[in-house]
Amino acid sequence: MLAVVASFAIPAAMAEAEQRQRLALPDVPCAVGIGAEVTHGDYGVNADATVVTVPLLVLLNPTPAVDLSLELPLLYLSNRSGSGMVVTQGGGVGQRRGNGTGNGAGTGTGGRKVSRQISEAGLGDISLTAGWTLREEGDWLPRIRPMLYLKAPTGDDGRGLGTGTFEGGPGLSLAKWLGRFQLFAESSYLFQDHTATYRGLDYLSYSGGVGLQATDRLFVSTYLKGMSARVEGGAHPLEGRLRCNFLQSRRVAWEVYGLAGFTDASPAAGGGLLMIYQF
Repeated sequence: MLAVVASFAIPAAMAEAEQRQRLALPDVPCAVGIGAEVTHGDYGVNADATVVTVPLLVLLNPTPAVDLSLELPLLYLSNRSGSGMVVTQGGGVGQRRGNGTGNGAGTGTGGRKVSRQISEAGLGDISLTAGWTLREEGDWLPRIRPMLYLKAPTGDDGRGLGTGTFEGGPGLSLAKWLGRFQLFAESSYLFQDHTATYRGLDYLSYSGGVGLQATDRLFVSTYLKGMSARVEGGAHPLEGRLRCNFLQSRRVAWEVYGLAGFTDASPAAGGGLLMIYQF
């Protein structure tokens, strides 16, 4: 879901130091946020799955070089009975073992024909991301920021609100300004355990794109976001995103984005809205 949080979810709002400098903002020690995201897709098995995610965010900068983000997602999942859909990291959707193939989170063969739509709601998997700015941007070198990501299986995996697996691992993000344009890229390698019904694999997550500082308050970016297969027999998710970040005031920032999936492991389409309040 709001991939946000761990990557470049709010670059013009407050997460990146160089963005704050361009917007003439002081360092922000603390911020909170709330948003909403809706995605829909069939995931290669006629799942007719819709996920609504309402993330509650806490963003901290205990020092100018260190940033922390905590996400508590509230979820609503609607899908066809028997499709085995489960909400994965970041609000994505996968599938339990033995329910379909090629959707990025299943290991069975073929999908069962189902007709009854079922729905679940509740708390999803809580995640924490910590970043450390190792080197600020120079004339030729990009900003270098190592990261550490952790996810706890707080979502009810029996109801499809989580995978039932722990995840964690290191990552690295790079960002470089070229005039009013910013190039950015990020990658993480995440270790994941598995359960009897969700055969998780260690996987590589990545994203990269370009942004434009259109005005002092508006940042527009487009990027690709994907990962390797995260379960046995699964396909790799890949999607494109278009995002706008708007600084309403010194304390309030907004993000609006849309997405389109390019593989069966991704939603067909989706979008979201995020509001950040800076203390």
